[in-house]
Amino acid sequence: MKIIEGKENLKWIKIIGLFIVLILTLLVYSNHFNNPFFFDDSHTIVTNSAITQIGNWPSFFTDATTFSSLPANRAYRPMMTLMNAIDYNIGGGLNAKYFHIHIFLWHLLTIVLFFVLCNGLFLRAIHDPSKKFPITIVSLFTTLFFATHTINAETINYICARSDSFSTLCVIVSLLLFINQKSRKYHLYLFSMVIGIWSKQTAVMFIPIFFFYLIIFEEETHFEQINKDFKNWFSTVFKLMVVPSAIAFFLFAFNHFYLTPTSTVSSNTEVKQLDYILTQFYVVLHYFGNFLLPTSLSADPDIEILKPWYDKRILLGLLFSLSLIFTAFKTAKNSLTRPISFGIAWFFIALIPTSIVPLYQIANDHRMFFPFIGIFIAISWAVYIFIISNQKKSVKYISVFACLILIGAYANGTYQRNKVWKDAETLWKDVTVKSPKNGRGQMNYGLALMAKGDYANAEEYFIEAEKKAPYWYAVKINLAILNGAIGNKDLAEQYFTDAINLNASAPDPEYYYARYLYDNGQNKEALELVNIALIKSPNHLKSKELMQELASIVKSSTNTISALKKQLGLTPNNINLLIEMSNQLYIDKNYDEALIYCNKVIKLDSNNKLAFNNLCSCLNQKKQWEKAIKACEKALIIDSNFQIAKNNLNWALQGFKNQ
Repeated sequence: MKIIEGKENLKWIKIIGLFIVLILTLLVYSNHFNNPFFFDDSHTIVTNSAITQIGNWPSFFTDATTFSSLPANRAYRPMMTLMNAIDYNIGGGLNAKYFHIHIFLWHLLTIVLFFVLCNGLFLRAIHDPSKKFPITIVSLFTTLFFATHTINAETINYICARSDSFSTLCVIVSLLLFINQKSRKYHLYLFSMVIGIWSKQTAVMFIPIFFFYLIIFEEETHFEQINKDFKNWFSTVFKLMVVPSAIAFFLFAFNHFYLTPTSTVSSNTEVKQLDYILTQFYVVLHYFGNFLLPTSLSADPDIEILKPWYDKRILLGLLFSLSLIFTAFKTAKNSLTRPISFGIAWFFIALIPTSIVPLYQIANDHRMFFPFIGIFIAISWAVYIFIISNQKKSVKYISVFACLILIGAYANGTYQRNKVWKDAETLWKDVTVKSPKNGRGQMNYGLALMAKGDYANAEEYFIEAEKKAPYWYAVKINLAILNGAIGNKDLAEQYFTDAINLNASAPDPEYYYARYLYDNGQNKEALELVNIALIKSPNHLKSKELMQELASIVKSSTNTISALKKQLGLTPNNINLLIEMSNQLYIDKNYDEALIYCNKVIKLDSNNKLAFNNLCSCLNQKKQWEKAIKACEKALIIDSNFQIAKNNLNWALQGFKNQ
């Protein structure tokens, strides 16, 4: 045993142990790297033109509008914008895989440093140099527990949630740099703290976590010193706290009140703060339930504000929270149990920002990456104390075996959860099942169905979403797109108008309406709308791209048709020119003449799928549904995977059904 516990041997046990943990983590997450963009990824990455040029990086730290293309979501998180820009440029554009790889590499570092933190805290609790080996083992088990637990899958799979994982990493780094006497001397922990706050504002909670570390683990500042020499205790704590506190809260205030645009909507004003806070007691229960049994994890939970204050769910949550707080006070008095106290304190401190400020999402499972760091520490140490305090070897062995089985089950849960995040259809189907009251889940699942041409079922989910969220502009946009796709022009335009009237800040209503008009040859009208979209959000990438298309088309459409006619005069049987002519005439809404050119192509090439598809499009516009159906069916016989033809066929079938 002495050989095993030798300094050099212990070092190798840590290295090998961590290597195994990292390999197991990689295996557990091996199926997540190809998962796409979701949720806020859309406005922070997909439609955000600011990140397309890495040279824009200085503006990320001075201009919060670079964070998002949506005015209401322009938080000041320059480190996240920088990382998104790096991944965008390294990956050659919107390649989600590069984003996932980058995030995962930081996650691996978090795992290593989490081990260092646990090992340090546990050693401070045990006060016995001969116990370094078992402490190393329990620290490795705690790290494996954290690294593979299903609860963290929500954060790791969701690209935009890199703000949660990276800011948490910064908090851990800051605490470790303070604990280390050499780095403490040079105040290096302040730099990582600043980077954390630049990643997500919740990192400011390092300050109270730091305070609790001081009063629980540091001898000079331990809370037991208050009664012995309060003046000296206060003076010591003040000296250690004043500089990081001043920097942290100045940064937070400066970022929030000066650098964050006034258009940013940081809280839900429709909800009373007291009602929100009281509901959070139940939310704590929800989070713990998912921690222990993560079978009900949802990418978008549907928890609502609970009323009145004496609702049994609120009272039960309050009782549970008070019991945890009581446990924290009790365990703080005994050196051996202090990691439990610190872990519980970490949990509640990290929850404060999302528990006090009313957010539109009452609960969100990806937020728990930061708070649950404390719970992993507290639970693991409590289990260790239980094992070492039990005299029966059989109980010890059974407990260790049970822990291994549990970790394995959580790891498998993570692997399965990654599969849910593999595409929009699987993710949002899962949300509709687990969060049936969530209108956004219904809408996004409908959107996934529409993308694959299932308009009938998509419409059902859109209508259901509209019932749950009648004033949500995004639902109106998708209903408009669907009705436009199936040929209900009047209804489509009404829904677009409703979407515009419901939202004065987001560029999406104008953009999608402009896209619809552009697809239907109303280029000048589309240009007017896309101009409005860009006034709302100059960094909206899709509007910029559409603007470029429209500017050239509106300017040269007439000249293009004239030029094509001249070229066809020289080469009347040129199929490519004939196809392009039918396209240009369709854009100009000259459907009759476009049909002539489509038929010319078919006479020359009876297997030209583009000609049959264009024929179908023109016939749809003329509401000649039966002829349109036949044309699209011929296009799909030639190419069964021709998605545009599938869309046009659905439009024709729906039109035929409704005539």
